[in-house]
Amino acid sequence: MSHNFIEIVYLVAAVLFILGLKGLTHPRTAVRGNMYGAIAMLLAVLATLARGDLSFELIAVGIIIGSLIGAVLAVKIAMTAMPQMVAVFNGFGGLASVLVAGAELHRMTPDSVGATDALIAIVASGLIGSVTLWGSLVAFAKLQGVVVPDQPVR
Repeated sequence: MSHNFIEIVYLVAAVLFILGLKGLTHPRTAVRGNMYGAIAMLLAVLATLARGDLSFELIAVGIIIGSLIGAVLAVKIAMTAMPQMVAVFNGFGGLASVLVAGAELHRMTPDSVGATDALIAIVASGLIGSVTLWGSLVAFAKLQGVVVPDQPVR
């Protein structure tokens, strides 16, 4: 598949992600927003696989492990604890961002073309991911009652 076509698919996926987030802002459009997000994720995964630099086996293992963890937690967690589970899953996303940023930083060489731009993106991704992780952990702790809701975390 041509490089330009894959880039266009990534662009379409990004637009669909934005539309999906916009759709999630109101209950009346939430189903459509969720559908846009799902289609965007499917396009992004297919475009990544079409590039050919990842193994299908690695993707399959990730899908299986993630599905098993999600299924076990979804069955075991009571509906009243759903906000805590959402906070933990959001934290997992932040942790994934930090891990990917760390792997990219490790893979990067000082003489890489565009090293400065890549380094800025890596640092931003790591910072945003770590803020997401820690913010989600604080939210989980407050929802779980570990931290007093009206008191700042020290």
